[in-house]
Amino acid sequence: MKNIYRFPFTPSELGTLGVEMEWFLIHAEDCEQAPLAEELIRRCGHPKHVKPELFTSIVELNTDIHQDTTACLMELSNWVRLTRQHLAHLNAQLLGMGTHPYSHWRNQEVGADPRYYRLVHRLQWMARRFNICGIHVHVGMPDGDGCIRTMNSLLPIMPAFLALSANSPYWHGDDTGLASTRIKIFEGLSQGGMPFYFQNWQDFEHCASRLMASGSIDSVRDIWWEMRPHPDFGTLEIRIGDMPVSREDTAAYIAYVRAEALAAFWGHGAPRVHPSLIRENRWRACRYGVHMEWIDPFTEEKVWFLDWLERRLDELARHAIPETELMHVKHMLPTWRQSGSGAHRQRHAFLATDGMPEMIAYMIKQDGWPQ
Repeated sequence: MKNIYRFPFTPSELGTLGVEMEWFLIHAEDCEQAPLAEELIRRCGHPKHVKPELFTSIVELNTDIHQDTTACLMELSNWVRLTRQHLAHLNAQLLGMGTHPYSHWRNQEVGADPRYYRLVHRLQWMARRFNICGIHVHVGMPDGDGCIRTMNSLLPIMPAFLALSANSPYWHGDDTGLASTRIKIFEGLSQGGMPFYFQNWQDFEHCASRLMASGSIDSVRDIWWEMRPHPDFGTLEIRIGDMPVSREDTAAYIAYVRAEALAAFWGHGAPRVHPSLIRENRWRACRYGVHMEWIDPFTEEKVWFLDWLERRLDELARHAIPETELMHVKHMLPTWRQSGSGAHRQRHAFLATDGMPEMIAYMIKQDGWPQ
């Protein structure tokens, strides 16, 4: 390898939080995607917190750094309130789903950033159909080796994050039969899918350096694994989640990701398992969401996922995870048992309404975010 690239890890306070949420912009009348990101960002005047995405009909809301889930959620609520106020003047709305139920990727405009055009030129069809929305949770890590150790330990748990957030059953008007259609699109990128086990930070640096030297990526930002280190921010970034269906689901998701990340850093995460088991659990989460039969990564026994999660929350409490964090997750257990994840709730709403636009309007009214 001729060129050696280094990626120094910027230390962060352990357990600090930053969240990025991707939202569809839709017209109020027909609920089709609306290319309003540039105008919305101009009106909001907060480029650090309201950012463009690959398509002009998607916008990303970003938080500052926080110490816990509650503070993070309060800031997210403020940005949702602000953006919805501006969108009301444009006769538009925010939609929190992993895929739009019927708008087609062919009809979406690529944003003006030259990086987006390079991306589309290189990845072609895979990038053009990247009309999806997710949630990214950054958890602060004090050093690179600790970040890699945490990532290794979280790998077997990662499908649980997908199950909790699964919220993309429809694609171009079809019911795919999946709880998360988004993840099957996300994995198609050149550096998409699950990350790998690494020995330490140097091992990750060697991997990223090879990708840079071979022209496979232009920067670490082009590594789109479903979980990745972010050396500039000093975080472990968990990217596997669909855009959650509601504010309460979002709180539970963020809190659970943070709890598992802290437990993993402290040595209470899952043991190393064969990637085939992780891949199988990931498929089950993609297909069934929270109603999957889960292969326990600690014992390799089959168990219903929500039963496992309830016991896991008790274990996390014994590992000194704050109860204020775990309560966000425990609060949602009855809802998940009765109504499932977002995909189940979308399907139920579709059957109870007169069509997909009506279903979307209903889901927005029920999402719990400021209107």
